[in-house]
Amino acid sequence: QTHTTRPPEPAEMKEEIQTVGRLKSWLTEPGRLWRTVILQGLDLQSDEALEAQLMEEEPDGAVLIGCSMRPALAEVFAHHAAFIIPPAPAGTGFNPFPVELYSPETLMAGFDPDNPQTYTSSYDWHAYMAAVDPATKLPRRLNVDAMVFQRLHDCSIDDALDEFLHPVVGPEPQVVAIMGGHGLPRRAEIEIVNDGKRQKADAPYMQIAILAWHLARAGYTVATGGGPGAMEAGNLGAYFAGRSEDDLREAVAALSAMPSSSYADWMASAFKIRSTYLRTEADAHIYSLGIPTWFYGHEPPNPFATHIAKYFQNSVREEGLLAIANCGVIFAEGSAGTVQEIFQNACQNFYAPAAKRAPMILFNSDYWNGSSVNLKPSVDLRRPVYPLLQQMAQGRGFAHLISITDSVAEAIAFINAQRKTVP
Repeated sequence: QTHTTRPPEPAEMKEEIQTVGRLKSWLTEPGRLWRTVILQGLDLQSDEALEAQLMEEEPDGAVLIGCSMRPALAEVFAHHAAFIIPPAPAGTGFNPFPVELYSPETLMAGFDPDNPQTYTSSYDWHAYMAAVDPATKLPRRLNVDAMVFQRLHDCSIDDALDEFLHPVVGPEPQVVAIMGGHGLPRRAEIEIVNDGKRQKADAPYMQIAILAWHLARAGYTVATGGGPGAMEAGNLGAYFAGRSEDDLREAVAALSAMPSSSYADWMASAFKIRSTYLRTEADAHIYSLGIPTWFYGHEPPNPFATHIAKYFQNSVREEGLLAIANCGVIFAEGSAGTVQEIFQNACQNFYAPAAKRAPMILFNSDYWNGSSVNLKPSVDLRRPVYPLLQQMAQGRGFAHLISITDSVAEAIAFINAQRKTVP
């Protein structure tokens, strides 16, 4: 017998009910259909009146993800062919069903900045321990149920990130990503030689922070890989967008003087800066994204991002971070990971329709296009990728979207010049 298939019809978007209050409201609506909603992460056993009401329902086509309920109620849903993914068992180490992006407070729950060693008591550390062996820094061999829970977690983060990028109310964010190495030191100033004279200049960390400050004040949502170094500088600059540039400079100077020999100390010093410079009403509309991964568990998340999408799978995280940057990507100096991201982004532009392409800015011309590069990495850490990137772009018609600069003002101007053409 020959079977024919046809493409599935596009699915209608279902409402995701993520609070008990919304569920109670929905249950009062006339003409409601269970097949049009998804219940996520709800406690359906603590409210006896709600439980009794649900026991009388006929929830045909219902979907319940990570909801806790007693066996009798579960039997009602199962009898009506509901699709049920139960909560993870105790000891999983993380919540596989987050209904929203993490905040620094939820991700670092259990950490006390006044006692940095409590980092190993945090939610972030427990999730890392569930995925990676801290001794070898390699992913653990997992049983299939643990693999499933990690995939479900990342799927939930995908969903929460999609809701952030496509809000029901208000405009969609215009995202500029800042990529760069985790090893960029917290430093306010460096000494340079100009016309034979020594003088002070902003350190690369400070430059990235100032760049992000300008971007956030211009209405862009700054997104980074969520870790230390250039990533922290990007989120820090956006965090201060409601304050003066002087405040930001003071914060960077203070950070550079704080202990950071261990990641516990590094995290504690960042939280202390946050407690010194609390967000105000002027910051209420300013958001930034951090998108880190437990794959690099030795790189804890910086706490300056307002929203954190942390993944187990680094491949999903990197592809997604570049893909959401609809207004461009700025590449600060970095090593292998940043070089990979440059060409990953170039690949997206290479194959994307013209309307979906976005600017790429290499920040620090000597680093990305230096002459007479010494091939010994102990002598010269520069990565002269610009000529190859430009050659690829010219052959595919997006060379006008490639820029290389040492100037914060030029980088901002280049992003702004392309703003109207980016959907």
